[in-house]
Amino acid sequence: MRLVLLPGMDGTGILFDPFLEHAPPGVPIEVVRLPQTADGEYSEHAKYVQGLIGDTQVVLVAESYSGMIAYELVKMGCPGIKHIIFAASFISRPSLLARLGRHVPIELARSNAVPRAIAGRVLFGKGNHQALIEHLYRALNSVDASVLRKRLQQIASIPEPKHRISTPCTYIRPSHDLFISTSALNAFAVLCDSLAVHEVDGTHFILQTNPVQCWQIIQRNAELPGTF
Repeated sequence: MRLVLLPGMDGTGILFDPFLEHAPPGVPIEVVRLPQTADGEYSEHAKYVQGLIGDTQVVLVAESYSGMIAYELVKMGCPGIKHIIFAASFISRPSLLARLGRHVPIELARSNAVPRAIAGRVLFGKGNHQALIEHLYRALNSVDASVLRKRLQQIASIPEPKHRISTPCTYIRPSHDLFISTSALNAFAVLCDSLAVHEVDGTHFILQTNPVQCWQIIQRNAELPGTF
Protein backbone atom coordinates (compact mmCIF):
# COMPACT_ATOMS: atom_id res chain seq x y z
CA MET A 1 0.00 0.00 0.00
CA ARG A 2 1.38 3.39 -0.92
CA LEU A 3 0.90 6.87 0.47
CA VAL A 4 -0.46 9.41 -2.03
CA LEU A 5 0.08 13.08 -1.20
CA LEU A 6 -2.43 15.61 -2.60
CA PRO A 7 -1.03 19.16 -2.54
CA GLY A 8 -2.35 22.48 -1.28
CA MET A 9 -3.66 25.33 -3.42
CA ASP A 10 -0.50 25.75 -5.50
CA GLY A 11 -0.93 22.17 -6.74
CA THR A 12 2.78 21.73 -7.40
CA GLY A 13 3.74 19.44 -4.53
CA ILE A 14 6.82 21.58 -3.89
CA LEU A 15 5.76 22.26 -0.32
CA PHE A 16 5.89 18.55 0.43
CA ASP A 17 9.69 18.59 0.11
CA PRO A 18 10.37 19.59 3.77
CA PHE A 19 7.76 17.05 4.92
CA LEU A 20 9.33 14.25 2.88
CA GLU A 21 12.71 14.90 4.47
CA HIS A 22 11.27 13.34 7.63
CA ALA A 23 9.52 10.40 5.95
CA PRO A 24 10.04 7.07 7.71
CA PRO A 25 11.77 4.31 5.71
CA GLY A 26 9.77 1.58 4.06
CA VAL A 27 6.76 3.67 3.00
CA PRO A 28 6.13 3.98 -0.76
CA ILE A 29 5.17 7.61 -1.41
CA GLU A 30 3.73 9.31 -4.48
CA VAL A 31 3.35 13.10 -4.73
CA VAL A 32 0.53 14.20 -7.02
CA ARG A 33 1.02 17.37 -9.05
CA LEU A 34 -2.29 18.82 -10.18
CA PRO A 35 -2.89 19.94 -13.77
CA GLN A 36 -2.23 23.68 -13.82
CA THR A 37 -5.22 24.90 -15.82
CA ALA A 38 -7.44 27.83 -14.85
CA ASP A 39 -10.62 25.90 -15.67
CA GLY A 40 -9.87 22.89 -13.45
CA GLU A 41 -12.74 22.04 -11.13
CA TYR A 42 -12.51 19.86 -8.03
CA SER A 43 -14.34 17.04 -9.79
CA GLU A 44 -11.89 17.16 -12.69
CA HIS A 45 -8.93 17.05 -10.33
CA ALA A 46 -10.51 14.02 -8.65
CA LYS A 47 -10.87 12.21 -11.98
CA TYR A 48 -7.23 12.96 -12.71
CA VAL A 49 -6.13 11.56 -9.34
CA GLN A 50 -8.36 8.51 -9.77
CA GLY A 51 -6.61 7.81 -13.04
CA LEU A 52 -3.27 7.83 -11.21
CA ILE A 53 -4.49 5.64 -8.37
CA GLY A 54 -6.41 3.09 -10.38
CA ASP A 55 -7.59 0.12 -8.30
CA THR A 56 -4.48 -0.17 -6.13
CA GLN A 57 -4.78 0.31 -2.38
CA VAL A 58 -3.62 3.72 -1.17
CA VAL A 59 -3.71 6.03 1.81
CA LEU A 60 -4.45 9.63 0.84
CA VAL A 61 -2.94 12.64 2.57
CA ALA A 62 -5.03 15.64 1.51
CA GLU A 63 -3.41 18.95 2.40
CA SER A 64 -5.59 22.07 2.71
CA TYR A 65 -7.13 22.74 -0.76
CA SER A 66 -7.03 19.04 -1.67
CA GLY A 67 -9.47 18.04 1.04
CA MET A 68 -12.22 18.66 -1.49
CA ILE A 69 -10.42 16.52 -4.05
CA ALA A 70 -10.35 13.64 -1.57
CA TYR A 71 -14.04 14.24 -0.87
CA GLU A 72 -14.85 14.13 -4.59
CA LEU A 73 -12.94 10.85 -4.87
CA VAL A 74 -15.10 9.41 -2.09
CA LYS A 75 -18.24 10.57 -3.89
CA MET A 76 -16.98 8.90 -7.07
CA GLY A 77 -16.53 5.62 -5.19
CA CYS A 78 -12.78 5.29 -5.81
CA PRO A 79 -12.27 1.70 -4.57
CA GLY A 80 -8.58 1.77 -3.64
CA ILE A 81 -8.71 4.41 -0.90
CA LYS A 82 -8.28 2.69 2.46
CA HIS A 83 -7.73 5.74 4.65
CA ILE A 84 -7.77 9.53 4.26
CA ILE A 85 -5.56 11.88 6.26
CA PHE A 86 -6.97 15.41 6.11
CA ALA A 87 -4.18 17.86 7.05
CA ALA A 88 -5.49 21.36 7.89
CA SER A 89 -8.10 20.73 5.25
CA PHE A 90 -11.77 21.36 4.58
CA ILE A 91 -14.83 20.01 2.73
CA SER A 92 -16.95 23.09 3.40
CA ARG A 93 -16.17 26.81 3.23
CA PRO A 94 -13.25 26.99 5.67
CA SER A 95 -13.70 30.47 7.18
CA LEU A 96 -14.95 34.00 6.67
CA LEU A 97 -11.48 34.77 5.37
CA ALA A 98 -12.16 32.34 2.51
CA ARG A 99 -14.94 34.59 1.23
CA LEU A 100 -12.50 37.48 1.06
CA GLY A 101 -9.70 35.40 -0.42
CA ARG A 102 -11.00 35.73 -3.96
CA HIS A 103 -10.22 39.45 -3.74
CA VAL A 104 -6.58 38.98 -2.74
CA PRO A 105 -4.22 40.46 -5.36
CA ILE A 106 -2.33 37.35 -6.46
CA GLU A 107 0.62 39.37 -7.69
CA LEU A 108 1.00 40.93 -4.23
CA ALA A 109 0.87 37.54 -2.52
CA ARG A 110 3.64 36.27 -4.80
CA SER A 111 5.87 39.33 -4.46
CA ASN A 112 8.31 40.40 -1.78
CA ALA A 113 6.10 43.34 -0.78
CA VAL A 114 5.56 41.71 2.61
CA PRO A 115 8.87 41.37 4.49
CA ARG A 116 9.82 37.73 4.66
CA ALA A 117 10.37 37.85 8.41
CA ILE A 118 6.75 38.92 8.87
CA ALA A 119 5.44 36.44 6.29
CA GLY A 120 7.39 33.65 7.95
CA ARG A 121 6.02 34.50 11.41
CA VAL A 122 2.40 34.67 10.18
CA LEU A 123 2.51 31.57 7.98
CA PHE A 124 4.94 29.31 9.83
CA GLY A 125 5.04 30.58 13.40
CA LYS A 126 8.03 31.32 15.61
CA GLY A 127 11.53 30.44 14.55
CA ASN A 128 13.73 30.81 11.52
CA HIS A 129 11.69 29.46 8.62
CA GLN A 130 13.68 30.92 5.73
CA ALA A 131 13.80 27.57 3.93
CA LEU A 132 10.01 27.15 4.19
CA ILE A 133 9.46 30.68 2.90
CA GLU A 134 11.69 29.93 -0.09
CA HIS A 135 9.68 26.78 -0.83
CA LEU A 136 6.41 28.73 -0.58
CA TYR A 137 7.46 31.49 -2.96
CA ARG A 138 8.94 28.96 -5.38
CA ALA A 139 5.62 27.09 -5.40
CA LEU A 140 3.47 30.21 -5.84
CA ASN A 141 5.68 31.68 -8.54
CA SER A 142 5.61 28.47 -10.57
CA VAL A 143 1.82 28.68 -11.01
CA ASP A 144 0.01 31.10 -13.29
CA ALA A 145 -1.92 33.80 -11.43
CA SER A 146 -5.15 32.82 -13.22
CA VAL A 147 -4.91 29.31 -11.76
CA LEU A 148 -4.40 30.57 -8.21
CA ARG A 149 -7.26 33.05 -8.62
CA LYS A 150 -9.56 30.27 -9.83
CA ARG A 151 -8.73 28.11 -6.83
CA LEU A 152 -9.41 30.96 -4.40
CA GLN A 153 -12.81 31.37 -6.07
CA GLN A 154 -13.47 27.64 -5.70
CA ILE A 155 -12.69 27.77 -1.99
CA ALA A 156 -14.96 30.77 -1.52
CA SER A 157 -17.93 29.05 -3.18
CA ILE A 158 -17.80 25.50 -1.75
CA PRO A 159 -21.37 24.25 -1.18
CA GLU A 160 -22.38 22.54 2.03
CA PRO A 161 -21.36 18.87 1.78
CA LYS A 162 -23.99 16.14 2.09
CA HIS A 163 -22.35 12.89 0.94
CA ARG A 164 -21.31 10.60 3.78
CA ILE A 165 -17.72 9.35 4.05
CA SER A 166 -17.49 5.67 4.92
CA THR A 167 -13.71 5.54 4.40
CA PRO A 168 -11.83 5.77 7.72
CA CYS A 169 -10.48 9.31 8.19
CA THR A 170 -7.95 11.13 10.33
CA TYR A 171 -7.95 14.89 10.73
CA ILE A 172 -4.74 16.72 11.70
CA ARG A 173 -5.79 20.06 13.17
CA PRO A 174 -3.11 22.73 13.70
CA SER A 175 -3.21 24.54 17.01
CA HIS A 176 -2.70 27.92 15.29
CA ASP A 177 -4.52 27.79 11.96
CA LEU A 178 -5.33 31.30 10.70
CA PHE A 179 -7.06 30.04 7.56
CA ILE A 180 -9.35 27.22 8.73
CA SER A 181 -11.88 27.97 11.46
CA THR A 182 -12.63 25.38 14.13
CA SER A 183 -16.20 25.18 12.82
CA ALA A 184 -14.89 23.75 9.53
CA LEU A 185 -14.29 20.51 11.39
CA ASN A 186 -18.04 20.15 11.99
CA ALA A 187 -18.63 18.87 8.46
CA PHE A 188 -16.17 16.03 9.06
CA ALA A 189 -17.73 15.20 12.42
CA VAL A 190 -21.19 15.00 10.84
CA LEU A 191 -20.33 13.13 7.64
CA CYS A 192 -17.47 10.77 8.56
CA ASP A 193 -18.48 7.32 9.82
CA SER A 194 -15.01 6.88 11.33
CA LEU A 195 -12.99 9.96 12.31
CA ALA A 196 -9.94 10.46 14.53
CA VAL A 197 -8.97 14.08 15.27
CA HIS A 198 -5.48 15.04 16.42
CA GLU A 199 -4.49 18.58 17.36
CA VAL A 200 -0.86 19.30 16.57
CA ASP A 201 1.20 22.32 17.55
CA GLY A 202 1.80 24.41 14.45
CA THR A 203 0.28 26.66 11.81
CA HIS A 204 -1.90 25.98 8.78
CA PHE A 205 1.21 24.59 7.08
CA ILE A 206 1.24 21.82 9.65
CA LEU A 207 3.02 19.17 7.56
CA GLN A 208 5.89 21.63 7.17
CA THR A 209 5.95 23.15 10.68
CA ASN A 210 5.57 19.90 12.60
CA PRO A 211 6.47 17.06 10.23
CA VAL A 212 7.67 14.58 12.84
CA GLN A 213 4.45 14.51 14.83
CA CYS A 214 2.38 14.44 11.63
CA TRP A 215 4.29 11.40 10.40
CA GLN A 216 3.71 9.67 13.72
CA ILE A 217 -0.04 10.29 13.44
CA ILE A 218 -0.15 9.14 9.82
CA GLN A 219 1.69 5.90 10.55
CA ARG A 220 -0.33 5.12 13.65
CA ASN A 221 -3.75 5.78 12.13
CA ALA A 222 -3.17 4.48 8.62
CA GLU A 223 -1.16 1.45 9.83
CA LEU A 224 1.59 2.02 7.30
CA PRO A 225 4.70 -0.17 7.12
CA GLY A 226 8.07 1.01 8.31
CA THR A 227 9.30 2.42 11.57
CA PHE A 228 9.64 6.01 12.70
